[in-house]
Amino acid sequence: MQHAARSIPGELHDEQVTSTEVLIIGFGFSAIPLIRELERDDIDYVVVSDGESIWDRLERHGRLDFDLVSSMHTSLYSFELVNREVEDRYLTSREYSSFIKEYMCRYGSNVVKDRVTLVENHTLHSIVRTQSGRTFAATHLVISTAFKRRMNQLLNEFDYACAKQKTIAIAAMGDSVNLMISKLIPYNNRIILITNGFFLLDKLSFYDEIPYTLDQLEYHNMRYVSKMLYRRTIGFGPYHLTSEPPRHQTSLQRLLKFLSMENFYLKHPLAIRSFKADLKRFMWQSPLPNGVIAIKYWPIDSYQKLFDNESLEQSIKDGYLLNDIVYFVEQALVELWPKRETVIDRGAKTIRWQDKVIEYDELIEQDYESPNLPEIELNHAGSPRRKYEYVCRDNFMGVVPKDLSNVYFIGYIRPTTGGLNNIAEMQCLFVHKMITDPEFHDEIYAGIENRIQKYNRHYRLSDETSHTDHLVHYGFYTEDIAQLLKINLHLSDCRSLRDLGMYFIFPNCAFKYRQSGRYQVEGVRQMVEQIYENHNGFSVVRNYVLGYALLQFTAYIAVLVAYFNQPFHIPAAALPFLLGAVLLNPITALVAVHGFGRNFYVNLVLVAGLALTAFYPSTWVPVVSLLAACVLTYLFRRLGSTRVPFNDTKNKKSPKNREFFKRYCETFKAAFAERSPAQRPGSFPHVGALSTARMS
Repeated sequence: MQHAARSIPGELHDEQVTSTEVLIIGFGFSAIPLIRELERDDIDYVVVSDGESIWDRLERHGRLDFDLVSSMHTSLYSFELVNREVEDRYLTSREYSSFIKEYMCRYGSNVVKDRVTLVENHTLHSIVRTQSGRTFAATHLVISTAFKRRMNQLLNEFDYACAKQKTIAIAAMGDSVNLMISKLIPYNNRIILITNGFFLLDKLSFYDEIPYTLDQLEYHNMRYVSKMLYRRTIGFGPYHLTSEPPRHQTSLQRLLKFLSMENFYLKHPLAIRSFKADLKRFMWQSPLPNGVIAIKYWPIDSYQKLFDNESLEQSIKDGYLLNDIVYFVEQALVELWPKRETVIDRGAKTIRWQDKVIEYDELIEQDYESPNLPEIELNHAGSPRRKYEYVCRDNFMGVVPKDLSNVYFIGYIRPTTGGLNNIAEMQCLFVHKMITDPEFHDEIYAGIENRIQKYNRHYRLSDETSHTDHLVHYGFYTEDIAQLLKINLHLSDCRSLRDLGMYFIFPNCAFKYRQSGRYQVEGVRQMVEQIYENHNGFSVVRNYVLGYALLQFTAYIAVLVAYFNQPFHIPAAALPFLLGAVLLNPITALVAVHGFGRNFYVNLVLVAGLALTAFYPSTWVPVVSLLAACVLTYLFRRLGSTRVPFNDTKNKKSPKNREFFKRYCETFKAAFAERSPAQRPGSFPHVGALSTARMS
């Protein structure tokens, strides 16, 4: 074991100062993997924490009545997952709270219950002062105090029993808001969602009876093949990101709708989210931008498949609530109003858009989460003493602040999809190495400015700071940390197609990097192999990405054959423009995604067409091949044998869904009617702002 080559000055070692190698502020669950590693290395540490957590408050108010928006594989730590069944599911809040308590009890002996009032950061150490008068001196300081957000009050106190047949205007959107909507819908409330657009993702989908959680459909390392290929396929069509959201359907949208290519964003363009971006960065530098808020929801078909049985009421009581916002909008249970054009009169309690004026009973507005940091002062030699101001973009990987010395932040970077603990586990390993490896520590600090600039330029599409700068794509983040720690998988180590599948297609969950090496967890390798086998090598993903590549390649071949064989007399000057048109066209991405689940058969047609073109280099061969692929995809779509992974509205039209939803609402009301008065706060509080943070 290596300790950082720094010590606390001798004058601080007296009876009034408690000295320690590592001090952790906040006994948040995010710090557990770090504490585990510190104890394994017998490193001296102290935890200072006060107050109850959000999970404690939810339990006290009887509000552990929902399931997580992140899968079990990204919500639990590697060393916990190996002790459980290998399965694809979402934990309930009660299960998750129980999991937290177990580890809190296990590592709670070193916790000092007190409130930190001031942190003085010096060049070689930090002084921490508490409300009770204690003073601590630490070589390394870790801060893990979670976020401040007003959403916690509503999650704990909103009285849904009183919210019946009300008009509720919501000028915010996020997973927690969607949770509230799911509880309001069964009581015939009119919900008006005032929005600038949002990103929606199905939590779980079935393909050939195999369940795929959201995180298992992201194939993060495919970005190393091509950033554009990754972006064009992971977006599942061009209707999720745009510089200016269209308000009316275009001719292309109407055509795609006619062709059964039905998508939520096609039918409801008000939901399209606009963003500011440097076009060059978006096209060539970043596979996907940071700062995207994605709402994860149970699609009604998957929910029905899992829970429509004799235990539906118990499943609802456990916390599995139907929150299919796409279905709610489709059925006019939720109305979309554009935030830019909606006027809110808080005094009169009305909202107005065009000629519509509505009186509302409750208005829920947006509030952004921010780190709940203690007061921090910089007291470095040669510099004036000053207060530290947190800026997400000034922290390397969101962990190492460039202005502070030997201070590390854990838990302030959140994922767009995969669970927070998935990211926190990697952060803890990073911090552990900073503490125990002096050479690594000095290397990070020596180039920290350049590292931060490089990271920001790659993942942020604008130089403007944003309230959502802390949101990242989890699979990029975990891979980047793994590369820093040199525990990532390497393409050069692949010896088979299986190895390549593990490298490119298997999702970058934290446990993927704990199969061997310094941070190995016993049993993880077997777990990874079992997950891979259970999903048939993620063949549905592999065939989809291959399908898009084959469609593009066949189109390139058609252009090149037409040029070199000259039957169409394509001039040389036009060739680059035609190839560019193929590169940027939206059609191949739409065809590939609408064949999802049956891409294998379409790929056979394309491969046969390419082989035939090699023997008969006629332009008509690849053209006919492309047309055949389109027709076959259309037929699969019409027959209902394909399912777009995200926001597919075609599978929500069944009368069976409407009948189930009616039964679900009655069952929901029966389940929640049994709750005790202590579990149903007797007020209908007005809270002026609502956080868009996710409960994950």
